[in-house]
Amino acid sequence: MERISKKRFQKASKSLSNLKICVIGDYILDEYLIGHVNRISPEAPVPVVWIRKEEIKLGGAGNVIKNLNTLTTQMVVMGRRGDDTAGEKLENLLLEENVKPIDLLLMKSKEVPTILKTRIMAGHQQVCRIDREEILSIDSEEEDLLFKQIELKIDQSDAIILSDYDKGILSPSFIERVTKFCKSKEKIVTVDPQVSHFFYYRDVTILTPNHHEAGKALGKVLESDEDILEACQSITEKISPQALMITRGEKGMSVYLKEDSSIHHIPTVAREVFDVTGAGDTVITVFTAYHAAGLSEVEASIVANAAAGVVVGKLGAATATVDEIEEKLNELNVWLKDE
Repeated sequence: MERISKKRFQKASKSLSNLKICVIGDYILDEYLIGHVNRISPEAPVPVVWIRKEEIKLGGAGNVIKNLNTLTTQMVVMGRRGDDTAGEKLENLLLEENVKPIDLLLMKSKEVPTILKTRIMAGHQQVCRIDREEILSIDSEEEDLLFKQIELKIDQSDAIILSDYDKGILSPSFIERVTKFCKSKEKIVTVDPQVSHFFYYRDVTILTPNHHEAGKALGKVLESDEDILEACQSITEKISPQALMITRGEKGMSVYLKEDSSIHHIPTVAREVFDVTGAGDTVITVFTAYHAAGLSEVEASIVANAAAGVVVGKLGAATATVDEIEEKLNELNVWLKDE
């Protein structure tokens, strides 16, 4: 069983508020129209949902921001929004997560609306989802504009998270440009990749795909520990990340280190799973923050795994506080014996 020093965890936790982490990716608005059904429409055989409550929340890369705010780190937001009312709501929600106006750097697009996903809910049951989006990769002018912002913010950023929802911001050319630049600056770069862009993320600090995504990228089904090890070796040969974290559902996660070709299997920690929504965002956020705070890749993975165990026990795209993470680590008894 992988273990961690309690003193090192607590020291890293105390330094989180001094960190600034830049999140580049696809920002989404999640709208919920919540009501109940008591009849079928006379116009068509569909339920009539009587809306009693409306909620709007951050989604996509915005969920990474919510997780960072819970950890009390400082944040830089980079991406794209539409020149519309939804875009104004998106920015307001980001400001509510303690993003400073000077660090809120969303390009306004006349061509692409703010991504809005509306879920019609009857009780806890989703009746349907309505997506309002236009998936269009950033053009060369937008890429140059965004890259200039990165150049301005890179020296004050302790780490960069690339949150790829395949909505157009992280195009292949932009990925290559950003990763090369960050490597030249010796910055931590963590990636939650899309399968379509998987092998563009070269020389990053860590990729955090789930086993389905990693398997799809390689054209294989990954089930056993041996499958995972072979997949990690193959991916590392192709794009050379410093580490790979493959999340495996009920089997926990596996972390592969390029430096010594070692693999570390960390068992799942959730006793009850209510909702896995946003768990991947929590994992990459907590890993990045704690690695930037001085923990090794394996130590930060243990902490991220515990955080995932916290959030899947909550409903919706939840977050985990430092106290909740420490409580989960206490419960798991993962501390080194000399602590």
